[in-house]
Amino acid sequence: MLDLNKTKNSLGLAKKAGAVTAGTELVIDAVRKKKAAHVFICSDASAQTMKKLLDKTDFYRVPVTKLDLTMSELARCVGLTRPTAAVSLTNKNFLKLFNFCDLSDLSGESGKSAEVHL
Repeated sequence: MLDLNKTKNSLGLAKKAGAVTAGTELVIDAVRKKKAAHVFICSDASAQTMKKLLDKTDFYRVPVTKLDLTMSELARCVGLTRPTAAVSLTNKNFLKLFNFCDLSDLSGESGKSAEVHL
């Protein structure tokens, strides 16, 4: 299992490369447009926000990871000053940085959403 510091660093690296979408509505839009390869949700997202994100990711079959980070901590990982409940990776090559990813799933037909606590 991947440690939290490596997750934070990997998200920051992906953001610098332009492979991250941040903010609930932008993440949902990326999921709808099939640009999101993976979605990360913070631990203190509201129930309504969580339901909205999980409904979209389930429908479009985008994997989800719930992180043990607050909205502020997640925002800092990707260089934002305002809190954010969710971020998505838009380049599936960055999934290789995360050990929870089965590299055989990178073909584009990845499985169902699931919660993974890091």
